[in-house]
Amino acid sequence: MHPSEKSIAWLISNLRTNDFSELFNTELASTRMRAGVCISGCINSGINTLPPNYRELSHDPDIVFMAKFVPDSNTGQYLDDSGVRRQVWLDKINKIKSKNKVLLLDYTDNHFSKEGIVGDFYREIKPAVSGLILPSEKMKENIDREWDGFTKVIPEPVEVDFLNPNRQKPDYSEMTALWFGHNSNLGFLMNYMATTIHDYPPKRLIILTNNMPTQVVREGAKLAPKGLEIRLGQWSLDNMRKAAKVSHYALIPSEKNNPRKSGVSPGRLLTSMALGLPVIAEPLDSYLPFQEFFAFTNSDRARELAKDPKIYHGKVKEAQDIIGKGYTVSAIEEEWVKVVRKFL
Repeated sequence: MHPSEKSIAWLISNLRTNDFSELFNTELASTRMRAGVCISGCINSGINTLPPNYRELSHDPDIVFMAKFVPDSNTGQYLDDSGVRRQVWLDKINKIKSKNKVLLLDYTDNHFSKEGIVGDFYREIKPAVSGLILPSEKMKENIDREWDGFTKVIPEPVEVDFLNPNRQKPDYSEMTALWFGHNSNLGFLMNYMATTIHDYPPKRLIILTNNMPTQVVREGAKLAPKGLEIRLGQWSLDNMRKAAKVSHYALIPSEKNNPRKSGVSPGRLLTSMALGLPVIAEPLDSYLPFQEFFAFTNSDRARELAKDPKIYHGKVKEAQDIIGKGYTVSAIEEEWVKVVRKFL
């Protein structure tokens, strides 16, 4: 690197190494499709990009993006800063502030308003922050009282190739629903299995998640409709594509009034439709711009979809047209690069 060449870097909590390859392949979508997409966009645009968590003394980035701060439990799960992450990050952030460089938060939850050690950390670093990158317009509304500086809404892209909703599938005697997501969202699915799914149960439910929570799913299955076949698998892009090809529709149950879900990215909804699947989903605020393309949970439309998913194939195709124009990886990379160029 030429001494005068400016650089960017990211602070990321959940990497076990500081390799770009781990970042681009992590099962944590919030990391892969936010930090990963920003970094790949910058590299592709010729912007000097330091390794995640830039550990070398010679590393002195001009812009630092900070992903969600997760306090380390000192379990040794993370190789570089086990037990000392808070101080490591504070030292870096204080250096950024003292040198009048730029700190941008990838702000996917309203941490400034939260109690506890994570909220305390965000409030402590707030004077050093130059701007917030947000996953949705709803999150922009949520932070109105806490932040009046620079903001930019950048959603997560859809990282899968589109599948035709009209492609050949098993017939309805093998009706299959697909749920995929981080295991922190499994509680919503377990509640759904105990209640709403009884109104219109499929024959089979495929669950793809991380850390294989076998016991949680086994307990949830006790309250599910009798005879429902549950297949639990490890989430990966490849497994998700394979599951979509044998599924008739996707499920995204949640709780629209749960503060944890306010302002979340519409990523799972858009990914499901990109995979060619009609969707039954909770009408979260960030999903509402796409409400004509999916059925709300516990609605007559959802019951109709669950009985005959192909009635939504036209809607899914329309949604894919919108996704293809504004939510591709290349389109979202470009949005991140625009932010970098603004501050470099």
